[in-house]
Amino acid sequence: MSDTPPSPTCAHCGARDDEPPHDDILRGSFEAVFTHWYPQVLRWARRRCVDLHDAEDVAQHVFTEVWLHSHRYCPRRGSLGPWLYGITAHKAADASAAAVRRHEGARDLRRLPAPETTDTCARAVERLGLAPHLAGLSPDRREILFLAYYLGLTQPEIARRLGLPIGTVKSHTRRALKSLAPAVTDRA
Repeated sequence: MSDTPPSPTCAHCGARDDEPPHDDILRGSFEAVFTHWYPQVLRWARRRCVDLHDAEDVAQHVFTEVWLHSHRYCPRRGSLGPWLYGITAHKAADASAAAVRRHEGARDLRRLPAPETTDTCARAVERLGLAPHLAGLSPDRREILFLAYYLGLTQPEIARRLGLPIGTVKSHTRRALKSLAPAVTDRA
């Protein structure tokens, strides 16, 4: 039997094989961590993001990151709060960069010639009286509907153009159409 201690399993603190791994501890208490820290993470995200929806997305991404990469947290290096704040800051910076790309994409769209179908779409919007309902949508959802129905882009094309995940484009489209449905059925 060797007198040398087992090699460390945590490169940051030197925790040994006979101690529970950090990620097991964090994952085991994930519900409590989420319940306790989500409101604070959301406040941090709101301070760093312009849009409330972006801040909520950031908070969700933070906890996804915590779950997927719990092995990166080492309690001996510091408490959980600063680690979560660091993840939030990085995710919020990513969200801000995506917002800038979306804004730049919208500016580029204004320079494009409108397709021939624009007149047909505009007449349909006027005939159905949808303009006030479209104005009530968030700018992101209005932009996605514009790209889809006025410019005829597919959802993957919209996602690439706006720098958004395809799931976000799909959910914004579904929610926008769902909010417009009563106006269309009332007119039909």
